[in-house]
Amino acid sequence: MKNEISEIDRDIRRRVQFSALIMAAAAAAAFFLIIHPEHSRASMANVEVDRLEHESGSMVATESMLQELKIERSHRLAIERDQLEMIPVDASESRLTDALALKVDDGAATSWSVRLLPVEKIDVPDETRDFKSLPMAVEMSGRFAAVLEALQRVESSDRLVRLRSLRVTRSRSDSEMVEANFELDTVFATEVTE
Repeated sequence: MKNEISEIDRDIRRRVQFSALIMAAAAAAAFFLIIHPEHSRASMANVEVDRLEHESGSMVATESMLQELKIERSHRLAIERDQLEMIPVDASESRLTDALALKVDDGAATSWSVRLLPVEKIDVPDETRDFKSLPMAVEMSGRFAAVLEALQRVESSDRLVRLRSLRVTRSRSDSEMVEANFELDTVFATEVTE
């Protein structure tokens, strides 16, 4: 009877070990066939979510920068439109010569002359207007302060004026006087004619 009990006990142990082995094999199979692949997919999904969150943050920043650039562009276009409206449609050299006119009542200047040079085309990417400049060669003699005042009047006028060259020398006949030679031009725009 003792042998029978130990035989039954061994049989139960073998069954328990076999059941434990089957359960361990099933657990290992479940881990390698189900849990591990799902864990890998979940890890890859987390990496993709992180990447997408990073990209969406970049997109928000890019959209914000784009909006700022649109505002800046419209601001600059408004400034350009205002400046283009200020550009006259004719050369109007008389306004420049008026600005160049020197006061002679205080003896500050003795003479000045203006010689108009050929009109030059300015290359500007605008299909609606042709931009041109009217160059002028100016010769003056007088006190330095008077010549400088004339130049300042020209540059502060409502015209777009550019000083191209300037040469000032002391007068040979009078040490208080200077002789100034300069070129300047003024911008004007005409409508494109086809």
